[in-house]
Amino acid sequence: MARPQPLQPQRLNPQRLHFCGEIVPMEQGDVSAKLAFALAGSSGYIRHVNGLKARSAPYFAVIEPILYKHNIPNDFKYLPLIESAWQANAVSSAGAIGYWQFMDETAQDMGLSIATGNDERTDLVKSTEAACKYLKFLHDKLGSWTLVAAAYNGGVGMVQRKISKVGHRDYYAMSMNPETGYYLYRILAMKELFTNPSYGVGSVGTLLASSGNAYELERQQARRMGWLQDDEPEPVGVPIESLYESAVPIRNESHVMDSVLTELLKNKPSTTPVFEGDATARLIQAGLLKVGQSWSFALTEDVQIGEDMLKTGDMIYAIVDDIDMSGNLFLRATKAISATTKATIPLTLIAMNPATGLAGVPRPKVVKSGWVVQWKL
Repeated sequence: MARPQPLQPQRLNPQRLHFCGEIVPMEQGDVSAKLAFALAGSSGYIRHVNGLKARSAPYFAVIEPILYKHNIPNDFKYLPLIESAWQANAVSSAGAIGYWQFMDETAQDMGLSIATGNDERTDLVKSTEAACKYLKFLHDKLGSWTLVAAAYNGGVGMVQRKISKVGHRDYYAMSMNPETGYYLYRILAMKELFTNPSYGVGSVGTLLASSGNAYELERQQARRMGWLQDDEPEPVGVPIESLYESAVPIRNESHVMDSVLTELLKNKPSTTPVFEGDATARLIQAGLLKVGQSWSFALTEDVQIGEDMLKTGDMIYAIVDDIDMSGNLFLRATKAISATTKATIPLTLIAMNPATGLAGVPRPKVVKSGWVVQWKL
């Protein structure tokens, strides 16, 4: 019987790091830095990474077809690796059990038995089937696989409250508790280590170089923040070669982070990608550049939003949620008014940056009528 192939992201440049087809904005400094620390905390040296790959292979062979059957993106196969390290009887401090670390109530809601002597959370196939059911439930609620990963760690209620508070669905721009805010980066680090050919025996600039107290201080800090477990073995191996001159030794952790980020970003496309939103509208009247101000736009194309069909020329009204230090303008449309019937249609659209696909559109030097903005649901 032919083995199903994992889901592949559609219309995605393979050179851009993504999670389940959703672009990771590596051009943002804080995102790059968090991923670098996740790599530092999750990998170690080549020997450790290759051993982890070999140990994970039989588990992936079971999990991948189940994910495929339920139409769950293949990137979620890394969740049980970071949740339980493939330990069937893993128990968290909060009482979550098994490969996918289900709490009692969630396990029962997903159809798993938690009876003593028959706890199906410790069954790889049954718990993966339940995890797929839970992931689909989260996606129906949140509409983004990135937010699904956050909710898997922090709870769907917490993520929904964050969305309501900030008015957008951009995980990378949300302020969350340290564990949930770092959770996706742990998954991304594992994906990089397993799929990026830069990380392998004999490669130049493979992963982390470390020596002396600087490295140990970083590991201690990672432990304090919960990024490393106390029982995780100290990785052993040889430091990577410098990405610059081989005769120049790497002296400290700042060089290490530069090396990691250089490897991650060296294949960055030379041309700026363009992301198309769900709707396009041109500015009719700008309000003040202050939070809470109202701006009006006119649709430049027909668009279906839920059960409502909006036509070219229909007005949408947005408020300013924020203006960051880089000058990005965060606009949230709250309603549309039909140009023909004058009917008011409640909606939520977020102005997006066509270069990143994320919330927050770069403000032009002169804001004037006719400025075209992309919007996403």
